[in-house]
Amino acid sequence: MTRTNKKSLLWKGFLLGAVFSVAGAVALSSETTPAKLKSERIDPTIEEMIKQARGLQKVGRWEAAADILTQLASDGHPVALFHLGRAYKNGWGVDADLEKSRLIFMEAARYSFAFRGETAYELGRLFQRSSGDKCAEIALQWFMKALAWDYPKAHVQLAKHYERGIGTERDLDAAFHHYEQAAIAGYPSSTINYARILLTGRYGVTPDPERARFWAQRAIAGLEQKARDGSASSAKTLGRIYRDGEFVATDQGLARDWFLRSANLGDAGAMHDLAQMLIAASSNNANAEEALKWLRIAATAEHGGALTALARLHLKEKYGLEPESAVELLERGVTVGHPGAMEELGRLFANGTYVPQDRSKAVELARKGADRGHQGSTSLLQELLQEDEANLTVIEKSTSHVSSKKEG
Repeated sequence: MTRTNKKSLLWKGFLLGAVFSVAGAVALSSETTPAKLKSERIDPTIEEMIKQARGLQKVGRWEAAADILTQLASDGHPVALFHLGRAYKNGWGVDADLEKSRLIFMEAARYSFAFRGETAYELGRLFQRSSGDKCAEIALQWFMKALAWDYPKAHVQLAKHYERGIGTERDLDAAFHHYEQAAIAGYPSSTINYARILLTGRYGVTPDPERARFWAQRAIAGLEQKARDGSASSAKTLGRIYRDGEFVATDQGLARDWFLRSANLGDAGAMHDLAQMLIAASSNNANAEEALKWLRIAATAEHGGALTALARLHLKEKYGLEPESAVELLERGVTVGHPGAMEELGRLFANGTYVPQDRSKAVELARKGADRGHQGSTSLLQELLQEDEANLTVIEKSTSHVSSKKEG
C-alpha cells in the first residue's frame, strides 16, 4: 500500500470520529463543560512515538511526522490529535486544510490532557480566520475556555477582542487587564500593543508616554530573548517594530533580518511581511523572485494577507503573472476571513472581471469586509450602494414618465 493510500484510509477512519464529536465541541463553546470528559491514556509506547514525530518535525521531515501522528490520531490519542491539528493548520507534511484542522482540534478538546488549553486557543484562532456571522463570538468563547484551562496566552487574544469590540462590546478596562496579564505571563508581542495604546491615546485614553516606554522597553527585551530562543512570532514582531520605527529608530536592514529569521522558522505572517519589503525595494528580478517565493509558501499555509497580496500581483500582471489566477487566490482569502480579499473579489464581481457580474455578491463581500473594519471594503460598499441608489432613481423617473404618458 502506498503512503498516500495509507494516509487516506487512516484519515477516513479518524474523520468519522471527528464528525461525531461535533456535539461535544458545540457544548464546549457554551458556558458549561460537558459532564463526561475523556481522559488521556498513559502509554509509554505512544508517548515515544509522539516524541519521534516531534523530532522528525524539528529536522524538517514533515511527511514522516504526519504519518506517525495520523496513525496515533486515528486511534484517538489527544496529544497526537493536537499535533496533527497543527500540521493541517500550517501545512506541515500535509496539505494545509483549516476545516480538517478545526475538526481535529474539536475532537482533541474533548479530552482532559496537557494541551487542552492550547487546543482551545488554536480553535479560537481558527474561528478568527473564518468568515461566518458568529465566528468572532465563537472565537472569544474558545479563548475564554483556553484561559480557564490554564493557557495564559489566551490573554493576548482576549485583549484584542475587548480592545476592538470583536465578538463582544468594546471594553477597554477588560482589554487593559488582559494586556497586563499577558505581559506578566511573558507575551511581549501583546505588551507592545498595550504600549501603543498608552503612547497614542487611542480610543480616548489619556496618553501616558512614560508608562508606554516602560512597557515597550520591557516588551522589546522580552521579544529579543524569545526570538533568539527560536520564537518565530517574536522575531516577526521585532521586524515590524524596526520596520515602522516604533519605540526605536527605523532600521530596514534589521527589520529584514528579523523577518527572514521568522520566515525561516515557518511564520507565514513574517513571510508575507518580508515579501512586501522585498517588493517595495525591488530594483531587480532577484528580489521579485524571492518575494514571490515567500508569498507562495505563505499562501500554501492559507495566510490571508499573502493570498490577497499574491492575487493583487496577478491582477496587476506583475512579473508575468496571469490575472485570471487571482480569482482562486481571492476566494481562498475570503474563506480564511481576510477583508482585503473580500474587497478585491467584491470589485471583480461588481465589474464582471474574470467572474460573471453579480452586484449582489459584490455588496455581500463588501459588507463582510466593512463589518471587520476594513477601509477598502467600506469604501467599496459605499460606492456600490450609491450607484444602486442612483440607478433606482433613474428607473423610478423613467417609470413615472411612462405612467404620465399612458394617463395622458
